[in-house]
Amino acid sequence: MTTSMVSLQDPYLDDMYVSEEARQLGQPIWDLLIIGCDFTSITEAEVIARSDALSEQFRHLAEIVREECAHLSSIREIVMHPAYQQIVGMGPQVLPLLLRELEVRPGHWFWALRAIVKEDPVHSDHQGVVAEMTQDWLNWARRKGLRW
Repeated sequence: MTTSMVSLQDPYLDDMYVSEEARQLGQPIWDLLIIGCDFTSITEAEVIARSDALSEQFRHLAEIVREECAHLSSIREIVMHPAYQQIVGMGPQVLPLLLRELEVRPGHWFWALRAIVKEDPVHSDHQGVVAEMTQDWLNWARRKGLRW
């Protein structure tokens, strides 16, 4: 009986680099595997530009919420405003902007924060007191290591 050796070489190993430059730098494709990445090279300038665009969009929407909801007494009406909903739809990437807004101009961003992070750090005895609710959220963010 003869035994044969089977090669365990990965058939994809030769194609693990997306470019010759990546091969020379020793950066295999899995170094680029980031959820949401479209496998294109993103420069630092592009990251900054995207961040600036996000900040500008947030500022614009937050201003609309402030202007168009200032006269509303119903939290439900405020959170259902299309601009408020767009902010929520921006997802976790908007957290630093929401926290900064909350710190600078305390307002009713608590529903948006809760919707995005799926947590509510507000102490039950602080419910309805904007200043205390704000501090609960900012303290929560600091404990999580978030920066804004």
